Amino acid sequence: MLSVAEKPMAIEKGLTAEEFVDQLEKECLDHPALNHSYLKKFEAGKVNKDQIKLFAEQYYCFSRHFSRYLAALVAITPDEASRAPLIKNLHEEYGGRQEENRDMDPELTHPAIFRRFLRSVGIDTSQDNLSAIKPLPETKLFVDKYLNIRFLNYIEAFGGMGLGTEYIVPKMYTYIREGCRKAGLSEDDVLFFSAHIELDVEHAEGIKDSLLPFVQTEDHQEILRFGALDFLDARTVLWDGLERASGL
Repeated sequence: MLSVAEKPMAIEKGLTAEEFVDQLEKECLDHPALNHSYLKKFEAGKVNKDQIKLFAEQYYCFSRHFSRYLAALVAITPDEASRAPLIKNLHEEYGGRQEENRDMDPELTHPAIFRRFLRSVGIDTSQDNLSAIKPLPETKLFVDKYLNIRFLNYIEAFGGMGLGTEYIVPKMYTYIREGCRKAGLSEDDVLFFSAHIELDVEHAEGIKDSLLPFVQTEDHQEILRFGALDFLDARTVLWDGLERASGL
């Protein structure tokens, strides 16, 4: 796999912030992480419940900490206005929904909704069992990538969490949801993915608005692009590991 530094520069010089972000969004959607054979096998219905169970266990290792990743980005973001959509995202991670006048709800936290998905594929969601899940080496590298956001330049971190994560969710989770449906899971079972397909369009737009002031110069644009593609490279490694472990 090529590192970001080895990849050809796909974005023109001298772009406005809006033009740059628009082109980077397209580059992210074209990234191998979004077109991986593992995801394509999900979409085609070539995964069985045992393989979905492995995915569920490994992806929970990542998903359960998502509020920590957001909190880390909030902590390193110096601009007050740019922190606002991240804080809103955090509220929604804990089951709140401003548009519905709904406060945080422990039954509707995103990890709690993900645990419905775990139970649908036969995973014991007791704390002891979940704590005993052993991540694959590739999963551990992926989780550590996000847990280390607090050490990054905030522009790089915005690239990773914004364009490299929130923006790609609708396309990525559509593949996964389709495979789960074809394996016999119900709409309630796949609620985690359906909810994020809808919410993360909004989240990505909020983060996009937040990062535009940071990318007025080519130097900052390069930092943002590095962050986005670096996090996507890490996701490619995650899919590689899951595909290998699944025997697909």
